[in-house]
Amino acid sequence: MKKWSLFIILLLLLAACGGTTTEPAAPTSAAESATTEEESAAEEPAAEESTAAEEPAAEEEPAAEEPAAATEEMHLILATTTSTDDSGLLDFILPDFEAKTGIQVDVVAVGTGQALALGESGDADVLLVHARAREDAFMADGHGVRREDVMYNDFVIVGPSDDPAGIRGKNRATRALEEIMNAEAPFVSRGDDSGTHTKELGLWAEAGLEPAGDWYISAGQGMGTVLNMADELQAYTLSDRATYLARTLTGTTLEIMVEGDPLLFNPYGVMAVNPDKGEHIQNDLANQFIDWLISVETQEMIGQFGIEEFGSPLFTPDSAAWREANGTASSEEPAAETDDGPIALTITGMVKNEQAWTEAEIQAMETMEAEALNNSGETDTYTGVSVNSLLALADVKNQATAVTFITGDGETLEMPLADLQTCENCILSFRTQGGFSTTFPGFDDLPRLRDVVEIQVK
Repeated sequence: MKKWSLFIILLLLLAACGGTTTEPAAPTSAAESATTEEESAAEEPAAEESTAAEEPAAEEEPAAEEPAAATEEMHLILATTTSTDDSGLLDFILPDFEAKTGIQVDVVAVGTGQALALGESGDADVLLVHARAREDAFMADGHGVRREDVMYNDFVIVGPSDDPAGIRGKNRATRALEEIMNAEAPFVSRGDDSGTHTKELGLWAEAGLEPAGDWYISAGQGMGTVLNMADELQAYTLSDRATYLARTLTGTTLEIMVEGDPLLFNPYGVMAVNPDKGEHIQNDLANQFIDWLISVETQEMIGQFGIEEFGSPLFTPDSAAWREANGTASSEEPAAETDDGPIALTITGMVKNEQAWTEAEIQAMETMEAEALNNSGETDTYTGVSVNSLLALADVKNQATAVTFITGDGETLEMPLADLQTCENCILSFRTQGGFSTTFPGFDDLPRLRDVVEIQVK
């Protein structure tokens, strides 16, 4: 029993030892579990890193879009008459504005009537047109919030070189139109409700005439196209001087027949469209454009346009800032009256200092005598003031090339500035009934004008 007891005890001890040798499996499993936990832990940060890597990418998309929005081009819609575009003026000055402001100007070149309609409907931000009465009505009706004078030039009646109506050299536009109508010579009208068309209709009305018939052709087109039509048909038409001169560079055979009549004066204005017409109206940009356009610097650019090609500018600057800087009055201001009486003579146009004198002021100046032929063809002596001394007071600009003398009833006489400057005894002589006459010795082929009220330098 003791042996078996000992044997049993030994077996139990062996069993106990065998149990001890099988226990290390548990620690091995624990190590593997720890390893698994570490690998799992190692993988979790990887997942977090992936998430962290993705989050900044999601945040960068708006940041990438913001600079694109910041550099988006600003656009301004300018509705303007065809003359500013066809003449080349806009191509000459707009790059300066766009370079300085970064604002892109989208030009819509149509007749003045269409430009005003675009402003009324809110389809433009700013207008540059030339029909003063209609501009005033546009502002009075609340379609615009700001209007400024910009510049001026003049209209001319042009026609074929053979001049079938015989109007060449006439100084009254209404008389010329009457002759065209009487001869039933072809006349091409803009017929497009433009500023030029408005002026033409006004001239017919001033003459008391209503044009009608096969000879009167209503084109419904812009100025450049109408000039081309008139050239092809060898017809007459009314044009702004700038567009006509620009067309001479492309081969038009039409010639200027009538010019210098005060009725042919052609002022331009700029207007900002009322922003109440919609949130899309770029009122701030419109005001930036207007401020730039009427600035002295831009006005000087306008005054230089055309000199290289034609020897004189196609437009005369006329903004308030320009007038103030140059000491000139508005081209549209009525003649003033002083203590010495009404203004009797003015000098306007391409001068640094526009002048206005009463008759008493002229008579108080240094006088001189000149001999010239009278109405009877006999030599007579006249007393007056030197034309060149008057021009010296106005300080004629270097680029000026011609001088036009205008009477109270609209008659005109134009002569080259160079010819006048060489005439030392060319005077405005005093008339016994008041006023002044041209007395130009050595120019007997020129008619004498009576009641001269304006000297216009071009």
